[in-house]
Amino acid sequence: MSGVTAIQGVDEVLRKIASDAVASLDPKPDVTVGPLDWKTDTLRLNWFLYRVSPDPGYRNMEPPQTGWRTARGNPPLALRLSYMLSAFAAKDTDVGDQDQFAHAGLAAVMRAVYEHAIVGDGSPVLTPALTTLLTPLIEPLRIVLDDLDLESLTKTWTAAGQPLRLSVGYQVSVVLVQPTTTYAAGPPVKTVRIGVPPTMGPRLVSLTPARASFGDTIDAEVEGLTAGAAFTLALQAGETAPADWVMTTGTGGRPGHVNLGLPDPGIAPGLRQLDVVATDSGLPAGRDSIGLTVVPTVTPPGAAIAAGAPVTLDTAHAAPDVEVFLAGRRLANVTFVSPTQVTVVIPPGTPAGPAEIALRAGKVAGPTRVVSVA
Repeated sequence: MSGVTAIQGVDEVLRKIASDAVASLDPKPDVTVGPLDWKTDTLRLNWFLYRVSPDPGYRNMEPPQTGWRTARGNPPLALRLSYMLSAFAAKDTDVGDQDQFAHAGLAAVMRAVYEHAIVGDGSPVLTPALTTLLTPLIEPLRIVLDDLDLESLTKTWTAAGQPLRLSVGYQVSVVLVQPTTTYAAGPPVKTVRIGVPPTMGPRLVSLTPARASFGDTIDAEVEGLTAGAAFTLALQAGETAPADWVMTTGTGGRPGHVNLGLPDPGIAPGLRQLDVVATDSGLPAGRDSIGLTVVPTVTPPGAAIAAGAPVTLDTAHAAPDVEVFLAGRRLANVTFVSPTQVTVVIPPGTPAGPAEIALRAGKVAGPTRVVSVA
């Protein structure tokens, strides 16, 4: 059903069913739709809407008659209305107990609701006036008896400040309130693109060496290698590069092999993920990954290093936790400048001559290089 008159339309349907059911009774109860604290002493049956909840079966479903063509991505508001039908007896007179007339009216209405439990197009309940309130009726209204536990019922009457009255519960669904905006379909597809991968996708078999630094040549063995394959080093948490590190590539010299190189000496050391992605006609056609360990390294200076004086070494893949080892002994005076520079002080008294130097950063040890100590 559509528009803000949907709930009002349900109120009037229930009023119509109840009014027709008690029309032949004597005395005839009045039928009202309103709150529980309505002040009156007349014989009356009252419909009280006490809860509006989402309908779980329809909350994400499109209207079955129109489907996505009118509301895709914005389904109608699907509601379930909970009513309480209460019997109010007239003020007692010398004729006798008035509750019997209220009970007769309540039973008549319950029988009528049971007989008109489904209200759809063509139902005798829907008069022209009611049809206007409920247009369009996308799904038939289903009115089912609802079990009201005594505790909840008592709390409801207490909140209204009224003595407990004989009441029965009903649920009405599905009540659909159409949104004011509708889905506008986009333009039709003008160019059909179908990507057919030539293989099941590339498969990285091995890397040689599996531990590498900037400037090293890495031989990658790849099964299903195609011309559209791209190799990247995945970013780690905290890195701010604008995209994954794109590996440099070269001819491998053997079928199924390609030479790779790290694109930047500032890449943080540690175990990284190397990805290969194949594309065909601009569409992804398969991918695979393998582990590659990036290790820190140092470039020996051209001149001898003087002991006791600070010297800045050119490095690759250094990190704030960098450690420098000279002849197997860790140097105490080490300052991290950047991933490509580290300042050290060779301890006085270090024997002059060639010595092996190595870095350790990110819990990864790099290869040894030979420097000359003056």
